[in-house]
Amino acid sequence: MPADRRLAIITGGASGIGRATADMLAQEGYYLVLIDRAGAEEAAAGFPGQAEGVSLDIEDVAVVRQTMADIATRHVAVDAVVCCAGISGRGKPFAEVDEADFDAMMDIHVRGHFFLIQSLLKTFESGAAIVLVSSSYARIGHVGMPHYAAAKGALLALTKSLAAELGPSGVRVNAVTPGLVRTPMTEKSAEFVPGLFENMIEHTPLRRLAAPAEIAATIAYLLSPAASAMTGQALSPSAGFVMAD
Repeated sequence: MPADRRLAIITGGASGIGRATADMLAQEGYYLVLIDRAGAEEAAAGFPGQAEGVSLDIEDVAVVRQTMADIATRHVAVDAVVCCAGISGRGKPFAEVDEADFDAMMDIHVRGHFFLIQSLLKTFESGAAIVLVSSSYARIGHVGMPHYAAAKGALLALTKSLAAELGPSGVRVNAVTPGLVRTPMTEKSAEFVPGLFENMIEHTPLRRLAAPAEIAATIAYLLSPAASAMTGQALSPSAGFVMAD
């Protein structure tokens, strides 16, 4: 990687919002490290000379720490981190959520990203930026998926905490809280919920879903100098599904 090129690490970078973010940041000249449990190398091949793929389950903290250490050795400074990896799974009412369901949500959304960012602390210089991909359901709750909403809500709390702690070093931390977005992950969820997309569109003011590229554009903005005074904030590119407080 050229010494003057900015480096962005994207979890969940092989598909959906993560891949759309990779497309946008590549256009802006970033060198990309795409992390995903499957398909990372194939996704990176779409950016010849501008990306590398890392197959990784971010729930495995020991492997996350070693992988981030390897990245730090090769690249020294990390300019941007986008925490996009996640799962949705089948919905369950609160009474039926078991420990395995709860742990799976927390491990990938919260625990994995918590320690991934912690492992990169020494690579952040003033001007670095982090964006965590939360969800509209972190703000309004989710009947039938309380463990998902709880995990995404934890990301909002982590965003504010890291913004306060890393701010004096010039590192900004923000979040996005999209509504339902049509991605390979949500397509799988729709197999178990007839009318999932149609019902969401009906209850969204713009009468459509936000596209992955629109979420990526919000992320790119939060990483950019145009958002240099933004930290500890959560933007909601949700086609109006969630309104500002």
